[in-house]
Amino acid sequence: MTSPRNPPPRYGTPRNPDRKTIGAGVGKVMAALKNPPMPWQRDFLAAACEIDPATGLFWYRNIILILPRQGGKTSTSRGKITHRALTTKDALMLYTAQDRNKARKRLEKNFYNPLKASPLSQFLGKPRWQAGSEALRWTTGAELGIDAVGRKTGHGDTLTEAHIDEAYAHRDTAIEQGITPTLITVPGSQKWITSAAGDTDSTFLWNKVEMGRALVESGQESRTLYWEYGAEEDLDPEDPETALSSHPAIGHTITLDAVLDDILNSTDKDDAYRAYYSWWAKPKAAPRVIPTEAWESNYVTGEEETWTGTPFWAVDTSPDRETTSIAMAARSVDPKARCYIELYEELMGTAGVVATMVKLRSDFGGNIIAVDGSGAAKSLARDLEDEGFEVIRVPGTSRIDACGGLYDDALAGTLRFENDPTLNTSMGNAIKQYVSGRAWLFARNKSLADISGLYAVTFARWLFKEKAADDYDIGDSLG
Repeated sequence: MTSPRNPPPRYGTPRNPDRKTIGAGVGKVMAALKNPPMPWQRDFLAAACEIDPATGLFWYRNIILILPRQGGKTSTSRGKITHRALTTKDALMLYTAQDRNKARKRLEKNFYNPLKASPLSQFLGKPRWQAGSEALRWTTGAELGIDAVGRKTGHGDTLTEAHIDEAYAHRDTAIEQGITPTLITVPGSQKWITSAAGDTDSTFLWNKVEMGRALVESGQESRTLYWEYGAEEDLDPEDPETALSSHPAIGHTITLDAVLDDILNSTDKDDAYRAYYSWWAKPKAAPRVIPTEAWESNYVTGEEETWTGTPFWAVDTSPDRETTSIAMAARSVDPKARCYIELYEELMGTAGVVATMVKLRSDFGGNIIAVDGSGAAKSLARDLEDEGFEVIRVPGTSRIDACGGLYDDALAGTLRFENDPTLNTSMGNAIKQYVSGRAWLFARNKSLADISGLYAVTFARWLFKEKAADDYDIGDSLG
């Protein structure tokens, strides 16, 4: 067997050494189940099982693991679920796979049988195999059940832990919409999403990957842990070093020869690369500048009040001067949010902007307006000042800060805004344009794309931060 390695994840939320972890405890359970953790599993579990010093419960609510085929995904989930069952009285847990039949088979083959053959069998209760209510039971009162995949998955239960396995098979968010509400009321609950890479139909998983990569690259702290193993796409798929750099189980539980043989003899090379290198088929469209999953996590729900206090305004005009967008930002009524933003108006040209702003000030208050100091809307500044507005011309360096700030807050889920198709389209029209080193600005993804709406809310949020949010502590949003 090839000498074992421990390649780092291609993307990985780093371990926070200031927080304790019970990852080693899960490792001991895995060893008792005759699958002692590989080095990558020890490192991963140390991060995934970090403890919140304020509560003594798990820090991370969401765990996303993308791992090549035969990498040890099932043994990791089995160890974590068993540890929860042994340490949490009456824990109710759920496992799902591609469909209920596969989940049923895995419940017996991959969970019950190894447990029954281990020293931990003394803690097992009598399993329930009746169709429709299958479950493993422990003497602690804990249960692990399975369910059909759909919007009603887990419906009516209050779950301590849920593992969505083989997530690449899901084409929409139905399974998550069924499971997530069942976890909300349980302190310390965790939702695990585990899978090999997907294909062009794996929209549910791709949204998770897109968001997870962005979180890792930004360094933004959140309650989501993301680990993805895989090879860089420009590497030679037949080079043994490509496999060794991407597959953390090689040399431990699987041989290099076995992986390369499977790849070289596959009749579907793209599927083999997906399975062993985590190479996705090329997406049909370029990724959005802010991942869809992250963007939508900031939507407000219901008809309740969304903001309070005095609003701050921003105006942005497209370079061709065909569209002008007016946005506002104010303090959100949600204590976990940084601020509320809204794309209030989208006007043709610039002729009606000043009159519209005068009416908005009369209706809602707010006398301070931000405009791009080097953009088309700066021509409106003098007329707005003549109407008594205080106009802040956003300079170039602050423009970079404004774009980065909106991006970071959206990733962290600390903004609030409506599900507005116009704003969604504006954000979808944007890409990152690097201007100096790693500094970047929002830019249009094609020549006629309008992103004035995105820039208007970006400047409104920046103005709110500069003028009204000095007492904001982002730590409050992570509690």
